[in-house]
Order: sequence, then C-alpha cells, then structure tokens
Amino acid sequence: MSVESARARLRTWGPRRMPVPYVAAWSGEVGGTGRNLTVRADGSGLCYRDETPADRDQHGVLWARTRRAAGVGRPNYGHQHPIRQRQAMRALLCQVCGGPASRTSRGWLFLMPNQEASEGGGTVFDGRDIWCTKPPVCQPCVPQAIAHCPHLKNPVTLRSRRPRIWGVYGDQYAPGDGGRGLTCLETDAYLPYGQLPNAARWFLATQLVLELTRCTAEPLPGTTSNTPGTVGTYS
Repeated sequence: MSVESARARLRTWGPRRMPVPYVAAWSGEVGGTGRNLTVRADGSGLCYRDETPADRDQHGVLWARTRRAAGVGRPNYGHQHPIRQRQAMRALLCQVCGGPASRTSRGWLFLMPNQEASEGGGTVFDGRDIWCTKPPVCQPCVPQAIAHCPHLKNPVTLRSRRPRIWGVYGDQYAPGDGGRGLTCLETDAYLPYGQLPNAARWFLATQLVLELTRCTAEPLPGTTSNTPGTVGTYS
C-alpha cells in the first residue's frame, strides 16, 4: 500500500487532526454487555439474557458486546474495539489504517514493544511462539503507530510467515456464591481454542489472539537497527 492510500484511509480527531488507529475504541462505543450478562439456565456457563447467534464465534466462545460508532466521542488509544480488532486479525488488516497489512516473502509485518517480545505482557515470547493481540501493520503506517500508540515503547518490527489464530483474550468468570450471579476470576486472561472446554463456557472474549510463527526481525523504517535475522524457526 502507498503512503497516500494509507493516509486517505486514516481517521483523525480534534483540531490538530490526530491520527486514530482503525482498531482503537471510541468513548461513544462504550457499553453493550453490562447487566445483560448472566448464567445459563442450566448453570453450564455464561450467556446474555437476550443472546443471539452473533454473540458467539465459531468456537462457541461468548464475546463482549460493544457499540459500533467509530468517530463518536474521544478516541481511547489504549483500548482496541473488539469487533474491529477481530476483523483486522482474521483478515490481516493494518491496525492503523484498516487496509491490507504489509506482506513479503518473509511474511506479514507486526510491530510491538521490544520488552513484550522478550519478557511477556500483551505479547508473550517463550522462545517457541509469540501470542499477539495487536493486528499487523502496513509499511507506511509504522511511523504513525510508533508516534501515537501509547503501548509502543522501544518498538521492534518482525515478520511472521505463518500468523494463525490461537485463541482469545478477555475475562474468566465463574458462578457466584450459591450458584447465583457471576464472579470474575481473572481479567486479561488467555484462552486457547479447543483445549479448555470448561473454561471456554465461562469466558468473555474481548480480543482475538494470533500465534506468530516462523518469525524474522525487520529493521524499523528509516533505521538500520533490528537487523533481519531469525527470531523463531518453529512451524
């Protein structure tokens, strides 16, 4: 994608026309789950009081509801909109402009904080795989992301030849005392698809998680750092 095409897609906000990433949530989109979340009549997991098939993904995991009102209110740069994040992860769209992410023979381009790639956090790296909740980027949008994304400290870029859907990120619930109501056991939890069916019934997903495999480092635009080399050779 050209720089001009990326800029044309990019949404801005305020008198200074600050760029707002495609996946960023807006204050006008807050809400949607709230009191509608409850326990199934048979006590087997979470549900919405007025649930529809669209509330769950193809794996049967319940997703947090949210409004679709990009551009309404103020942008929240620290939070991703669940629907747009999931769309960008599945289609491998740029997290900043929403267009196609950069892809070469070495794979799709991802941008993340260096400490997350090596120590864990929003992205977990254990020498075998990287679990990533941030969608890829296109080359022209890398400088914009570095300049305006609050989570990108000491950023690194890498390419993954085989980014694949691993599971979901969100909150783990359990039935409340006496089987009444709900108790949130853990926030910011990870759930692999197909491996923990009991946990999945009590999970409220907010983000899709990609497993980045066959990764190589990529120099940041305009620099010679991050000399390309193998980050992982797992398949």
